[in-house]
Amino acid sequence: MTIREFSKYVVFACMMLILCGCSKPILIGTDAAVYSRGSLYAVAGQDLDSVYKATLAAMKQLEIEIAEQNKDVFYAKVIGKIADGRTVTIRLEPGADKSTELEIQTSTFGNEERSRVIYKKIQENLKTVSK
Repeated sequence: MTIREFSKYVVFACMMLILCGCSKPILIGTDAAVYSRGSLYAVAGQDLDSVYKATLAAMKQLEIEIAEQNKDVFYAKVIGKIADGRTVTIRLEPGADKSTELEIQTSTFGNEERSRVIYKKIQENLKTVSK
């Protein structure tokens, strides 16, 4: 293999990483959710504090044991354990116009059904918080 052939493979590999990277989806509307690469990405139309409280309530209602919870003005993270020993990680970041970006990952490789159940419960709690 010549250097020229090798460089073509390197360029091809770099392009694949750029085009198919491990980043979150860019275009998500408010109160919408997209499942991609093992995580559910969503945007809630409420501030970080409200979404954080709704998340903690959802974890309690779904009987998910909270193992770790951290929050400041810029970021919040809740980690829980499901009865089967798998981990649930919910990351929250404030967005524009008092919205909050959520990322929900259940287990190492993700579980879309469980992620959507958790997100639905968070949404239900947000409706009761806003009333």
